[in-house]
Amino acid sequence: MTTNIFSIGLSGLQAANLGIATSSENISNSTTAGYTVESPVYAEANGQNMGSGYLGNGVSTTTIQRAYSQYLTTQLNNATSTNSSLTASQTLAQQLANLVGSPTSGIATSISGFFSGLQNVANAPADTAVRQTALSDAQTLADQLNSAGQQYDAMRTSVNTQITEAVTQVNTYSKQIAQLNAQITAASSSGQQPLQLEDQRDQAVANLAQLVGVQVVQNSGGYSVFLGNGQPLVVSTQNYNLTTGPSNTNPADLQVEWAGQPGSTAAPQQLGSAAIQGGTLGGLTSFLTQTLDPAEAQLGAIATSFAAQVNGQNALGINLAGASGTALFNVNSALVSGYANNTGNAVVTATLTNPTTPTTDNYSLSYNAGTYTLTDVTTNTVAGTTTTAPSAATPFVAGGLSITTTSGTMNNGDAYSIEPTMGALNGFSVATTNPADIAAASPVLVSAGTANAGTGTVTQGTVTAGYAVPTTPLKLTYTAPAAGTIGTLSGFPVGTVVTVTVPGQPATSTTIAAGPPVTSVNYDSSTGGTISIADPTGTTGLNNVSFTMSGAPANNDTFTIAANTSGTQDGRNALAISNLTSSTVLNGTTTLTNAYANYVNSIGNTATLLQASSTSQQSLVTQLTSQQQSVQGVNLDEEAAKLMQYQQLYQANSKVIQTAASLFQTLIGIFQ
Repeated sequence: MTTNIFSIGLSGLQAANLGIATSSENISNSTTAGYTVESPVYAEANGQNMGSGYLGNGVSTTTIQRAYSQYLTTQLNNATSTNSSLTASQTLAQQLANLVGSPTSGIATSISGFFSGLQNVANAPADTAVRQTALSDAQTLADQLNSAGQQYDAMRTSVNTQITEAVTQVNTYSKQIAQLNAQITAASSSGQQPLQLEDQRDQAVANLAQLVGVQVVQNSGGYSVFLGNGQPLVVSTQNYNLTTGPSNTNPADLQVEWAGQPGSTAAPQQLGSAAIQGGTLGGLTSFLTQTLDPAEAQLGAIATSFAAQVNGQNALGINLAGASGTALFNVNSALVSGYANNTGNAVVTATLTNPTTPTTDNYSLSYNAGTYTLTDVTTNTVAGTTTTAPSAATPFVAGGLSITTTSGTMNNGDAYSIEPTMGALNGFSVATTNPADIAAASPVLVSAGTANAGTGTVTQGTVTAGYAVPTTPLKLTYTAPAAGTIGTLSGFPVGTVVTVTVPGQPATSTTIAAGPPVTSVNYDSSTGGTISIADPTGTTGLNNVSFTMSGAPANNDTFTIAANTSGTQDGRNALAISNLTSSTVLNGTTTLTNAYANYVNSIGNTATLLQASSTSQQSLVTQLTSQQQSVQGVNLDEEAAKLMQYQQLYQANSKVIQTAASLFQTLIGIFQ
């Protein structure tokens, strides 16, 4: 019996000692990242039949267990992954917002400065110094846009570097998890779980979740970890690597790729947004594709439209040498690059069909089974298809682009990325250094006869693209009505189409014939009107010329349409260029300056929305962390109470052993 008491007391002493050791471990690791509180699990030892009943043999410690909640851990990892993604995107979006600055400064100021310079040229078209100042303003704008392009490039390089570093870290944690799976499996063969290794593995998974969104499946082989699209990173004791490569849709961007097992020689597989979701890596790639690239394309579209409008209007004037205006600005054409896995050798080019209203989307041209397909990768929609090979003679026109193949052929499966405005900022430049190249004057001059007796007046006239002005002045004659206000205007070249537009009324078009019934057009002196002359045949020498007439001409009053010969005294076209500041050509509703302001504001709004989302997500992470720690974390007050409990247990069991020893001595004394 004494031996049994000794055994019972000793088992209790060992249990108390283990409890004290476990609480000490908890207290010493209370601030250790990833540590999960541990506790001993006790069980009553099997009893022994003493004849008069079963007598217990004390207590046994079956195991040491973690207070681990897989549900809370998974929820926290998912929330942390989302928060890391939002934080990464928001930080970069705020940097971009700071980079573009105020909607009324920087590039906006340079645009306004250029147009103001053209206004000064319009007021003094012969002044070379004023023209030189306007060119200097143009160069300032070009420098601002080039600087913006360089800043975009620098930010893209920084993000690409961060993506590469994040991928390296993902591979490190994947390898660590696979190794821990092997170590835990080996250590568990004794029947007990290696809690410290399990903590390390859970912490590695938590660290991995901060980098990229993952799904964790627990099975007999340990943890298996998968990306959002099911691509494995860890399966039991085998890890799989990620790498990076140029994106097909924008070769300047790095895209995450799945490289397979370490040492694999197979070509990496590009991973889309479905695979790389959440975590710092997801935030970085999301910022590139959803914020940085669209922002650069949008600003590039503004620069492209600006150059196209200015160049187009300058071409409608004459310079100081009396020649038609040429381009004042140069802009890079669309960037086209073949996908990395192409097998054909086609050289593809693309141009904007209307650069004054350029698209801000990016595209992909693919070829398969005789069909060419243009896909808008920004909206993921098909812009057009054709079965005719694109060439200079038969370009593939779709999505606001004209696409040609200058040489080579495309094989099945080949594809090309097309970025219409991404290169506009770096390639924006002033096309001339000669101030005389500013075509300040209009090529046409419409005037009223000096001998006119009526009150009819005309504007000096304007032209549109494809214009022609007669080398010999063209005289128009007004015939007054016998009564009323509607007379006729004659003298237009035979074959021209004359359109009269009166505010608030439908325009009327008349084709001039050699004889009756149509040799003139009506003019209502009570309303006035704009008269536009077009030549569909291209044979009359007068085309795309307009002027506005008002007042009441007298019978036989004349009006002359002639080529302008006094360019040094005419600033009408320079004024027309300066008026582009209020043009809504860009998208039909927005001026160039407002478009830039909207561009800046959209970036600021993106940063603000991401900040709000990040703040909200951080609150969720804080809440889940608190919930997890309430289960898995160390409570120092609770551990202190357990220490006292185990101390009392230790003392009590020591008393049991002391009592057993005393009884044993008594028994010995009886026989002495």
